[in-house]
Order: sequence, then structure tokens, then C-alpha cells
Amino acid sequence: MMLTAIIGSSMLILSACSIVEQANQSLNYVSGATDYIEQISSAGTELQQLAKDAVNNPDATGQIQEKIDLIQAEAAAFAEMNAPAIGESIHENLVSYNNQLTEVINQFETSIAEQGITAENWERTGIPELINNINSLKDPLSGLQSE
Repeated sequence: MMLTAIIGSSMLILSACSIVEQANQSLNYVSGATDYIEQISSAGTELQQLAKDAVNNPDATGQIQEKIDLIQAEAAAFAEMNAPAIGESIHENLVSYNNQLTEVINQFETSIAEQGITAENWERTGIPELINNINSLKDPLSGLQSE
């Protein structure tokens, strides 16, 4: 009888520890993913302005490369994150947008190297739309904190 009570108590404690651990993983994921979204959004806004400026100011190309490098680094760091089960669908969308963003950033970098910066090659990138898509996941992501 005593053994059953001890085993039951142990299982309850392990279950509570598991719940706390899952909550911590969720909070860590939400925090990391939110930071990613904010960094990408900020860098994307700056990149958009720099790309417009660079059409008339070739000196802006170095700053554009810095923003491209930042976006690539943020995207690579995000790709290493693991989502808790509760956030898998949001994570899948973020991963998809992240992969698309990485691809178009790489293409943009190539077009800059080959053709310089033109209004046309910036507009064709789709970067602003992808960043808007990434930003659209911020609210559902913050909703994970309350679950």
C-alpha cells in the first residue's frame, strides 16, 4: 500500500516537472521566435530603404550587404530552433517563410553582384512581402504564451 502511494506521488511529481519543463520550452521558443521576427522586420525595413537609396547612391551597397548578412545570420539561427508541440503549426509557417526569405536574399545578393542595385531587381525580390508574412505570425506566436 505504501509502495503504491510512493509510486503515485513520484508520478505526480514527474508529471508536474514535465508540465513546467514544457511551459519553459514554450516560453523560450516564443521569446526566440519573437526576437527573430523583430530582427528580420527591422532589418527588412532598413534594407528596403537602403535599396531605394542605393539606386541613386552606390555607397549604400556596403550597408545593404551588412543588412543581408544580418538577415542571413538571423535566418540561420532561427533554423536551429526547435518548436514545442504546441507551436508546431506556427513554427512550420515560420520555417517556410524563413526558407523562402533565405532563398530570395541569396538571389538578391547575386543580382546585386551581377547588375548592381536597380529599382527593378529590388521590386522583384519579394522580400517586403515575405517579411510581412513573417510579421503576420507574431500575434499567433504571442498567443502561445497564454496556452
